[in-house]
Formats: sequence, C-alpha cells, structure tokens
Amino acid sequence: MGTTETVAKWIVDTPYEDIPPEAYEQAKKSILDYLGTTILGTTTEVGRQIIDFTQDQGGNPQARVIATDIRTSSAAAAFANGSIGHADDFDDLGGVGGHPATVLTPTTLAVAEQMGLSGREVLAAWAIGYEIGTRLSSNLHPDRDWHPTAIFGTMASAVAASKLMGLDVEQTRMALGIAGSEAAGLRRNFGTMTKPFHPGNAARSGVVAAKLASTGFTADPDIIEGRQGYADNFGGVKCNIPAISQTLGDYYYLASQGTRIKPWPCCGGNHQMLTGLLDLIQHYEINPDNVESIEHVGPDAPCTGALLRNEVNQGLEGKFCLRYNISAAIIDRKIDLSTFTDERASQADVQEFMERVRLSKNPDVELRREHIADGNRDARLKVQMRDGTLHDVELGTAYHLTGDEVLDKFRVNAGNVFGQERLGEPIQLVEGLADLDDIGTLMDAVTTGG
Repeated sequence: MGTTETVAKWIVDTPYEDIPPEAYEQAKKSILDYLGTTILGTTTEVGRQIIDFTQDQGGNPQARVIATDIRTSSAAAAFANGSIGHADDFDDLGGVGGHPATVLTPTTLAVAEQMGLSGREVLAAWAIGYEIGTRLSSNLHPDRDWHPTAIFGTMASAVAASKLMGLDVEQTRMALGIAGSEAAGLRRNFGTMTKPFHPGNAARSGVVAAKLASTGFTADPDIIEGRQGYADNFGGVKCNIPAISQTLGDYYYLASQGTRIKPWPCCGGNHQMLTGLLDLIQHYEINPDNVESIEHVGPDAPCTGALLRNEVNQGLEGKFCLRYNISAAIIDRKIDLSTFTDERASQADVQEFMERVRLSKNPDVELRREHIADGNRDARLKVQMRDGTLHDVELGTAYHLTGDEVLDKFRVNAGNVFGQERLGEPIQLVEGLADLDDIGTLMDAVTTGG
C-alpha cells in the first residue's frame, strides 16, 4: 500500500474517539485565537478588500464570513475567512507549514456550516487535517522558497473537508490528488496583501478538491509519492516519504507538540529576537540615542526565508523585516499593531535607527556541511552602547501565550469589532465545542447577520 492510500485510509477510518484529548485542547486554543484574529482582520485594508471582493462575487448562501453579514458558497467563505484571519499575521504558529488555524478553521467551519455538522465533527476533521498537513511539512523539507502554509495547508484543508464530507478512501485519494495541483504560494509575496491570500486560497482549494472528488472528479491516486507528484515537486534533499505514514495513529503531532499563540502581530521569525530584546529592555534603560549599533547573529543568511525584507516602506513589509522589528522595539519599547501601520513604518526615527542594525550569519553554521547547516538554531543579539557597554544576549525559546493570556488576546482582538458583552459566548462555545450539535450556533456568535 502506497503512502497516499495509507494516508487516505487512515483519514477515513479514524473516529473522534481515537484522537487524544490533548489534541482537541490544542485545536480549541487555536480555533479561539483564530476567531479573534479574524474578527480583528476585518478592520484592516486586507480584510476590507477581501470582504468587498466576496460581496461582489456573490454565491449560494451556504456559509458565512466571520464578523460580517455575508452568506456565500462554502468555498468562498473558506477563502474569505482564511485570508482575513491572516491579515495581521497574528494567528497561531505550529504544524501544517506554520499557520494551521487560518487554513483548517475556515475549511472546517465552512463545510460544517453548509452540511449542518457538529462541533465534534469539526474537531475531528481539524485534528486529522493537522496531522496529515504536519506530517507532510515535517518530512518533505522543501528547499525552495515556497510558502509552507500555502503548499501544506492546501493538502490539510483537503483532508479536513474530505473527512467532514464522509468521502471514502478512493474519493479521498482523488481529493488529495486535486489539492496537489492546487498547492501554491511564493515567499516573495511576504510583506504584501498576497501573503494572507495564501492561507485563504489553501482553504478554498481544499474545499474545492473535496467537493469535486465527491462527484467523481479524478486525479492521480498516488499524488504524494508518485513520480512527478507532490513530493517530487515540493520535497527537498532531505525528503523522507516513508516517514509521512510511519507511526500514523500512534503519534499525534498536535497532541505532542501543540500549537503556539503569538504575542506579537508579525512573522514568527521575529519572535525569538523579540523575546530576548524586550526582556533586555525591561531590565536595562536602553535609550535609543545611546545605542551605537546592534548586531543580530543568527543561523540563516540575512534576509532569506520568511524574514526576507531588508528595507521597509509599508507596515506589512515591517512584519517580515528583522531590522525593522529590532529598531521599533528599541525606540517604542514595545511591539503591537501600531508598529506595523504605514504611518509608523515611514517615520524618520525608525528608518534612521535601522541603519545601526546589522544582521550576520552564525559562523558555526557557515562551517557546517550543507546537508546539516540548518541544525544549529543558536542566535545572539549584541547591543553596543556608546559608553562602551555591550549587552550580549543569548536568544532562546520564543515566548508564546498560554492559559488566560490566550483568552485575553481574544477579548482584545474581538473587542475591536464586537462589544465586550458579546465576547463571552464564543469563548464558551469553543470550550464546549465537542458538545455543540450544530456549528451554525458558533457562527451565529461570530457574525453580524441573522
């Protein structure tokens, strides 16, 4: 039995009860965080344009767009909710290439709302989609500049939609085959409106793939492992196809590794640095006028990967520029939504301070052989003061939100659109998602129409 068939059989055969409770707790945490970032996302220019586009396109009223009164097709709703949820790059981090919730939640909510399914079914499909998407992203190791959330999210979305629609093994293989040809997304678009387009497109593509497969639409049945297929095109030199299905059903990435909730609305690649720098700022009086220079020594060549921007002219670009985040944190002593407005990005103080920030690659990594050069994640931040003081900060694990901090973030984000009196209901519904008979009840709580 090949990889695609093995995966499809596991998707079809796995019931809700087989998935560890810890996985569902992680899923609910990310779903709630996603709802908050999506409600907030409707206030952004990205959100407004996606809403206008969705209204203009129309569609059968199968599912709703969060924080609006729009009813449209389930594929269109998945696209809109996926794009808007990523508008501020404030949604969760984890498997499925990096941003699982803004792909899996729009997919599962849209399909489940159209079909009148339960919260229990949504949770199972979310967890199963997460598992396959993460097994792909953890074992293919792309070595080109694809956006991982886009290419792996498309497959994860197809998995989740197929599970909710009750597709059989052969239909699920067809859905994966269709999704394999839909998968796309380029890192060059990071720092533009097309970056949040990627997860929206992935969510829509997964819904389309499952719906077409359900009607008998065909694709190659061995898309993952087949010659000229998904792994051939998206896999790197470390691609390990057998590992995708090994321990499937015994080891759950979602339960064992979990998701991480962002404290700052920017690319997660900044967060290790921000954790160390903001801690330094709390302990020392770092006046920007007294800073001679700052050097970030990291494992990657500067301005490669997700943090590709070296100059910033717009707020969105700032989310993917390490020099900008360092400069804004030093000057403002904080990083928040106001950091990434066009107005802040254009101001002279931050633009001038960026000239004092230098990025370099860890020399230890430079000396390693190419096939293990990504094995050293050590990074340092060296803040040289004009009085001769050197703050040499060893950067460790990035900070992420837990417990009540996750609820507080949801309340702040959703509170930008909804009154505080509305925020308790979605929190309670997500917490009790497994007991929710109809996912439409949750959508009632996070939309504005009847």
